[in-house]
Amino acid sequence: MKNLFLIAVCIALVMSIGFVYAENQRGSRPNKNDVHSIQIPVIPIELKPGPGQDKASPFCNICHSLDYITMQPPFLRATWTAEVNKMIKVMGAPINEDDAKTIINYLVANYGTGQ
Repeated sequence: MKNLFLIAVCIALVMSIGFVYAENQRGSRPNKNDVHSIQIPVIPIELKPGPGQDKASPFCNICHSLDYITMQPPFLRATWTAEVNKMIKVMGAPINEDDAKTIINYLVANYGTGQ
C-alpha cells in the first residue's frame, strides 16, 4: 500500500512539472506577426554555348536545374542517350524525337566524352 502511495505521488509530481513546462512553453511561442522570411538568391546556371544549347536549356530546365547536367562526369553517347530517353519515357519530358537527337548531340559534344 505504501508503494502505491509513493507511485501516485511521483505521478502527480511528474504531471505537475509537465503542466508548468507546458505553460512556460506557451508563453515563448512566437507571435504570428513575428515570423520572418528570407529570400534565397537565384544562382543562374548556364550551359556551354554550342549547337543544341537552345533546345537543351529550356527542355531540361522544365523539370530540374541545369546544374544536374553540369555536375555530371563526361558520359559516353550511350549514357547521354539513355538519360535523355529516361527523361522522356519515364519522367514525361515533352521532347520530340528530333529535339531529343539535338539535345543528345549537344550533351555529348559539351558534357560528354565526344564518343
